[in-house]
Formats: sequence, structure tokens, C-alpha cells
Amino acid sequence: MHSCFSTNLVYIMIDVENKINEFKDYYYNNHDFYNSALRVFLELLSSHYNFESVSGRIKDIGECVSKFKRKYLPNLEKPGIDYEIKDLITDLIGIRIICLYIIDIEIIRKSLKKDFNELEFTDKTEQIERTEDKFGYRSLHLELTLNNKNANLPEYKAYKDLKFELQIRTIIQDAWSVLDHKIKYKRSIPHDLKRRINRLSALFEVADEEFFRISEEIITEEQKARNRIKKYAKVRKDKPIDVFGFLFIARKYFKDYNFIEYKADGFVEEILNLNQNFSENDFNDSLKKHLNKVKKISGQEIKHMNPYTMIRHCLFLTDPDKFNNLLYDYQKSSLKIIERKF
Repeated sequence: MHSCFSTNLVYIMIDVENKINEFKDYYYNNHDFYNSALRVFLELLSSHYNFESVSGRIKDIGECVSKFKRKYLPNLEKPGIDYEIKDLITDLIGIRIICLYIIDIEIIRKSLKKDFNELEFTDKTEQIERTEDKFGYRSLHLELTLNNKNANLPEYKAYKDLKFELQIRTIIQDAWSVLDHKIKYKRSIPHDLKRRINRLSALFEVADEEFFRISEEIITEEQKARNRIKKYAKVRKDKPIDVFGFLFIARKYFKDYNFIEYKADGFVEEILNLNQNFSENDFNDSLKKHLNKVKKISGQEIKHMNPYTMIRHCLFLTDPDKFNNLLYDYQKSSLKIIERKF
């Protein structure tokens, strides 16, 4: 009996080694094909979807064999079971999408249906929340293939049955994953280290959620600024100007100009560094008093001023001492010369 068991074990081990060698041959013979497929999938994702970044790779042969032995081999170590390793390693092509906010993950997942079939998904968030001692980064893992619409197109036909794994993470989740791999912790670590890791993980989760809430509130504030223009709201005198107050005033005077929020934010910071008590009302008075003059000056110059440059001139004319640094010396000299004409 013992001899029979040993013989079967030897046959199984030989068969496993043969399977691994067959897979290695397949891997190296098809490496160029998989690289080509990766480029196609990345191009398709980049051209159709909105996210921060996308990257991909072909899984290393050592990683593939290690995954096969760890995840699949224990269930295949019986006589008579036929299999091919290439059919088991569905993430030979791995792609990662990085997005800004948690809510984007599900939005991207739904939009993928335009081009791909979702065969399987794993929500790492659910896995982590089901256990008290499991650490790690949250993300969504999808197993995808091209859908019928794309699979029948000449440029994609060669890849119609090819599976790949897509991970979708937020920037915060991705940062945690990098730290996660650096720490290389185990579940059997001392309790105090486990507690510190749990606290760190919780901080990352809070940051992820808080970034999204802040982004929503910023959108709300931007909309309030637009609504204030429509309602002819009064300018505020009681506190220093902020980016939303700046946009409220600036858009009244420059209706056709697209003020990009982050640029406006930097400009407001520059103003407050020179005059920390400068209010919406002060800004409005400055444009009201000097903008027409500045527009005439702009018309006299070979190179016309953009709205930001006009605003700089208005602020300088309002208070040349405090806003002296808003203009270059040549602009101040030109302003004095041209101003005499008006």
C-alpha cells in the first residue's frame, strides 16, 4: 500500500513538473503576443475612460508558477485530473487603473461594460471587512475579456478570448498598497504592532472618504458662486476674499473668460499674501473703479492683456504700495506713461 502511494505521488510530481515546463514553453513562445494584447487593452482603456492613470504588465514567469503552486495545485494533486496552467493564470496580463475618489471605482466599473465582459470580480474591501486580523489595501479586482462588439473588430479579433485582470484603486488605496508591500507584515505579529497597523489602515480609509467629501463640498461652493451671480447677490465685506468670492466677482466682469479654479486659487493666495484683509467688496470696488481705464490701456498696447493681467493692474492702481509686487517694473513704467493720456 505504501509503495503504491509513493508511486502515485512520484507520478503526480512528474506530471506537475511536466505541466510547469509546458507552461514555461507557452509563456516564452507567446510573450510578444501578450505584450501586444497589453498595449491594445491599455490603448482602449486610455481612449475611452476618465481616470488619473492606467498602467499594466505581463506577470513574471516566477510569479505565475508560484501562484499556481499556492492557489491551484492543492486541488489538482489527484490522479486523472487534466488541466493546463495557462487556463488557470487569468492575470497573466495585469492592468491597474488609479482614480481620485472611492465613488469613481463603481462608476468606472459600470462604464467598462461598453467594451468588456466582466467574468468575475473580487472586492478587496469586503474581504478585509469580514475579518478582524486581516490587513491590506482596498481595491476592486475584475477579470475581463473583450465584449462581442470589440471582439469582432479586425484590430481586436486576435485577442477576443484573452482574459486579463484589472485592478481599480483610488490614489489613497494605491499609496497604502505601496506601504503594505514595504512593511511585509504577517498575521502573527505582536499585538501592539497589529494595533498600530490597524490605526494606520483606518487613517488611510478616513483620508479616502474625506477627500471625496471635500471634493463634493468644493463643487457645492463653486455652484453657490455661480448662483450668486444669477441672483445678483451682494458682495461680502466681513471677511477676506476666498477663491469662491474671487470667482463670483471676476465672472461678473469677465463673462466670457473661463477661470480655472486651481489657477484662481493660486491668484487669491498671492493677493492675500500682500493684503491679508482684502475682501470681496475691496476686489469689486477695485474692478469697478479701474477696469475701464485698464481696458483702454490694454487697447493701447501691442500685446493685449488677459483678465488676470487686467486684474493685477486694477489692484496695483487701487493700492500701489501693498500690491507693488503684482506688476513687473516695465509694466509699472508703461502704466505711468499710458495713464497720463487718460
